[in-house]
Amino acid sequence: MKIRRAAAAAVLLAAILALAGCVDKKDNPGTTTERPSVSASGDERDNGEYEAGRDGRVNDTDDENSIVSDMPETNEGTPRVSEGDENARPSDVTDDGIVTGTGGTDTTVTANEAAFASSYIEKMSLNVKKICWGLGKERDSANRPIDAVNAEKKYASLGGKFLANDGRICLTFDEGYENGYTAQILDTLKEKGVKAIFFVTYDYCRTAPELVERMIAEGHVVGNHTWSHPSMPDITQKEVWAEVTKLHEYVHDEFGYDMSLFRFPKGEFSEQTLEDVQHLGYTSLFWSFAYADWDPNAQTDPAETLAKIEDSTHSGIYLLHAVSPTNAKLLAPLIDFWRDKGYTVGAEW
Repeated sequence: MKIRRAAAAAVLLAAILALAGCVDKKDNPGTTTERPSVSASGDERDNGEYEAGRDGRVNDTDDENSIVSDMPETNEGTPRVSEGDENARPSDVTDDGIVTGTGGTDTTVTANEAAFASSYIEKMSLNVKKICWGLGKERDSANRPIDAVNAEKKYASLGGKFLANDGRICLTFDEGYENGYTAQILDTLKEKGVKAIFFVTYDYCRTAPELVERMIAEGHVVGNHTWSHPSMPDITQKEVWAEVTKLHEYVHDEFGYDMSLFRFPKGEFSEQTLEDVQHLGYTSLFWSFAYADWDPNAQTDPAETLAKIEDSTHSGIYLLHAVSPTNAKLLAPLIDFWRDKGYTVGAEW
């Protein structure tokens, strides 16, 4: 309902600004909504469209049948109220979250209006600062990394997942490109009766479709690792949405499979990009164990690596890269070790 008195509007506005923590959010470090712009490489068009081709660029289409068409209307990183919330917006709350007054006599503020303003300010305070996910050496009594325990609490409301439930080990592989080891990994998983999660990019799906088909056919989970593997906090909000939705649609169209799990490239994220991914219906799966296995030319000794993973064993999410010959070699004894310790190994967390 409309707020009729300017005094009442001023009081409510002051409360909103207090909740935001500042008079002008642009002057408050940590709440800026500006994102770094894409460098002028020729890929960005004047009309804001992006090509989707073998070079990995995404195309922001206006196809009404595309979920990409639900993207934000600007390239800025400003958090928006989702389209589904528009009907709940009180008529006197503007797109900027400000409650207006018209100088009338009715001073009643409905609960819906107050709740909307509070929710809007909370979304406005999401930080766009890049966070590079990594783990320290400190562990709790259950051998879980303290950093993962804290992140699980901090980012759960934004769809972030960092640990597995007690007694579970969630096995995940990142697939940026195929290096000849995924078939061997799939053979081992089939032999051991274990399911895993494989996070794929567009380039991987395009160049190794038979392996993606096998993952799906053998009951593994295929996750979204973006279209072109960018650092998500470094691109515009429109590009963030496109990186996720273009791959989602491609996998749906090519393989008849709908993905629901997401992994940030290089583990680089922000609170805002977490919320963007969550808005698209995805859970962001991070990890509580990883080691330097992504360089095929710098592989550690399998026995040394196995000992390291065994020493770090806990109920968590394990990240391995399928480009690693070491991982392909140690996977079978590793699964046996975990099972001997009483853990359930699979794609569940």
